[in-house]
Amino acid sequence: MADENNFVAVVVAIEDETAIRSLLARLHDAWARGDGAAYAQCFAEQSDYITFNGMHLRSRAENSAVHSALFRGVLKDTGLSVEIESIVLLSSNIALVHTAGSERKRSYQTYVLVKSGGDWLIRSFRNTRVQPLSVKITRWAQRCADRR
Repeated sequence: MADENNFVAVVVAIEDETAIRSLLARLHDAWARGDGAAYAQCFAEQSDYITFNGMHLRSRAENSAVHSALFRGVLKDTGLSVEIESIVLLSSNIALVHTAGSERKRSYQTYVLVKSGGDWLIRSFRNTRVQPLSVKITRWAQRCADRR
């Protein structure tokens, strides 16, 4: 019986991972089309979206409005790089996803996804740019602490 339960859990995990990858592909495609409404549809109605510069969007509607304007302006004809580094199912309806952005932009993203009505949606998103000087200072501070 335990082996049968493990098999079921693995199948569910594979189905969830496939659905999560599909969600992120839809996110990528909406960005490529410059479609702010389709981009925002990947998010839960109430969601947190924190940009690399600290802007905090708090709903699908706000996300749609802001991205629609950005896609008409500074983000027109840009691309979104979504290199999945990890997908961790925290429960049957919550997942944690880490992605890396383009090599040129050097950024990392953290997503918290929720499964509602059988569909995965992004509940929380945070984009963090790698700051080379900050990384060097942190490494230096860690080496100093390790010497003590």
